[in-house]
Formats: sequence, C-alpha cells, structure tokens
Amino acid sequence: MSDIRIGIIGAGGIASSVHLPLLSCIDNVNIEFLADTADPTELATSYSTTPIKINDISNLPDCDIALLAIPVGVKNDYIEEFAKRDCYIFTEKPFALDLKTHELYLKMSKKITCNYMRKFYNSTRQIKDIISSDIFGSIKKMSVVEGGIIGKTGRGKDSYQSNPKLSGGGFLTESSCHTFSQLDFLFDEISLDSSQTIWSEEFDVETNATLRVNDQTPFSIEYTGTMIKHVEPKTTIFFKQNKIEFNHLEPESLFTISPLTDSNFELNLQKETFFASTYAQAYYLKWKNFLQTVSSSSKLDVNSETSIFTTKLITEIKEKGIKK
Repeated sequence: MSDIRIGIIGAGGIASSVHLPLLSCIDNVNIEFLADTADPTELATSYSTTPIKINDISNLPDCDIALLAIPVGVKNDYIEEFAKRDCYIFTEKPFALDLKTHELYLKMSKKITCNYMRKFYNSTRQIKDIISSDIFGSIKKMSVVEGGIIGKTGRGKDSYQSNPKLSGGGFLTESSCHTFSQLDFLFDEISLDSSQTIWSEEFDVETNATLRVNDQTPFSIEYTGTMIKHVEPKTTIFFKQNKIEFNHLEPESLFTISPLTDSNFELNLQKETFFASTYAQAYYLKWKNFLQTVSSSSKLDVNSETSIFTTKLITEIKEKGIKK
C-alpha cells in the first residue's frame, strides 16, 4: 500500500504538540509538507518535511489529506482550494463559525471531517453503552456543567484567540463544541428549548441552556458552560432510582452510581480500556478512523463527521442568548 500524503497547514501549538508527533509515528503516512503564514522551517526540519511559507494558497503542493490546524475564521479559502482538488480534509475544531458557513463547507466538500475526538473517549463510549443497555431504565433528566474561572493565559492582544472573528468568540465555540459533539454522539435528536448567554464585549463567557432529547421518553438536559464561575466539570444522568456522575472532559473518568433515595450505597464502575484512556490516544483513534476511510475510499457521513448538530446548536444559542 502506498503512503498517504498529508499536508499540514498551520504550525501552531496543536500541530507541534499533537499532529506532527502522532502522524510521524503512523505507518503508511508521509508528512508531505508543513505550511504556515510565518516561516515554519525550524519545526518542519525537526520532522524532515518540507517547510512552506504561504504566499498563495493555490501554490501549495498536492496531497491526499490536507490537515487544517488553523483558526476557524480563516478556513474558508483553504477548504475551497482543497475541495477543488478533490482532496480529503481534516480540520481542527471548531468546524465553522455558524450554521450557514458550515453548510457552505459541506457543499464544497464531501471528503471532510472535524477533530471532535471525544467520541473516542472510554468515558463517552462507556456511558453510551450504559444508556443503550437500558439497565437503569429511561433517563429522566440530565445536567452538564463545565468550565471555571480562567487565570492569565499569557496570550497577547495579537493572538487569534483575542479576535472573535478568527477564534469564534468565546466559550461556546472554543469549549462547548466538544461537549455538544459528545451529546450528538450519544443521542439521535436534540433540540434547544431555551438559553441565556452572558457576554463580555464580543465574547460569550457563560451560557445556561435547556436542551430537549426527543427520544421515546423525552427528557431535558440542563447545560452550564462558564468562564466566570468556579464549577466542577461533571455530567449527571438521573434515572428513576439512580443517578450516574462522571467527568465528561476526562477520557478515563470514574463513574459514580448512587441511589436517589436515602442510602449509603455507592458504586464506582470499573473503567473500560477499549477506547482512549488518554488525550493522545483519542487523537490517534480519530486519525486512525479517518485514515481507514481514506485508504478504503469509503463514503463519509459528513453531517456526522463535522457534527453539524454542534454548529447548529451553538448558532441557535448565540441567536437566542440574552446579551447582558
């Protein structure tokens, strides 16, 4: 089997800390080039690949997969260019700034995925198995809390994350997107009932939303994502007689099962090890899954691969959110 040629666009932290070391260790993968608007020579040399300082996107070399490790606000031209070449595209999260842009990208390419890799977490797979087994009966309600007060980041005003048009503008796009993609994996049909969003200038800093899972026995999900309060990241699922608590941000979270009646009983569910127990393994499994698709020329379900639900939900929350 010939090597799959991967061109990496973006030489920032996620490329240097995750994608380059991971892809350099996978058989039948060749990192064709590393391109950036700044000179990426030093990083490219350490991985024995070709450095390219981008002046004209159309002059970038051909490859089998274009990895876009760049801010969401500058993806458009790159997706358009590599879609024209009928190239597979692997993008970092978030996929798009809004639903309209998301749908435009999917019109451009049917060979595209987004790195929502939490569906490969042991914790995500394990809770999906628990829900599917119906061992505790139907879900009555669910709550998801995440975030916390963020201290000094060390980012200057010139960082793309300080620009809402480049980064997406706050907690919803930067962090909630991963959690919403997990919910998309767990449940078939989810809608937004209500939401309130607190804004600081052009950045959303806290969202409280009520989602509705339209299953055979519908239930609500109370979601809180914040950058301005001390919170403990946790998902709690309430069944008729029991509740399950775990940290959805952790690949290998302990599941605590306890009754809803007065009792000292508590059960800690043994961790599974079939999927990712570390962040690095989750990235690896996401890449492995995509590479298998590319190798076999299988058709991609791009709505699922890019989690159009996630972008739709974030778009609706921002539109319905009350600015304060």
